[in-house]
Amino acid sequence: MKSVAIYHANNDVSEFTQRNESDATKVKNILIAAGAQFDYAVFDLPFGDFPADPTAFDAVIITGSPAFVEDGDEWILRLFADIRIMVAAKIPLIGLCFGHQAILSALGSEVVKTSTWICGATDFDVFQNRPWMQPTQSRLRLHAANLAQANNLPSGFDLLGGSELCPIALTALGDYIFTTQFHPEMDSDYVADLIEEMAPLLGAQLDDCRSSIVKGAEGALFGQWARRFIEMDRA
Repeated sequence: MKSVAIYHANNDVSEFTQRNESDATKVKNILIAAGAQFDYAVFDLPFGDFPADPTAFDAVIITGSPAFVEDGDEWILRLFADIRIMVAAKIPLIGLCFGHQAILSALGSEVVKTSTWICGATDFDVFQNRPWMQPTQSRLRLHAANLAQANNLPSGFDLLGGSELCPIALTALGDYIFTTQFHPEMDSDYVADLIEEMAPLLGAQLDDCRSSIVKGAEGALFGQWARRFIEMDRA
């Protein structure tokens, strides 16, 4: 059975977060629903909980977080160091939202805050399908909650998907890094509650965010892609 480390990056300790499943549990849920059978280890990064050896796992998933990669917090700097170690060792690595930004930033991307939230559900074109992206898809709809985005890609990365709102939505480096700016692990009920929690921040965007989730999202499909990415033979 493959071992998977979940780098849980969410530093929010609000009542809203406390009454919901953790992001690590959400990630496990979409993988289990996709038929994955992995041995998980969860590390709460903002509280200084890191593995002694970031290369000790068959794969690593970095979750979302309301933190910003440029905050300069000690745990973020340590995360960047771990990412570089894992990349050098070619440990299969998946990044979701903040995790996507952290991987790209650690390897040389510029990540900036924008003036407009992407919150609710959003569509983007899939430009390239990799072997683990089965069933293939030319367009994907995922839940989202982000104000920051990567402006460019580090050397060697391929752009797999994007949209006008989010030009860098899906990326890969070889067959051992796979990232998305969005949140496949979030289900519709949770996102509906999250939108209401974020209402003061969303302002005039609130109604659009609410209406965006009516059609649902395809996080389950991404869960299949993530399972195949972790399971694939790289020998």
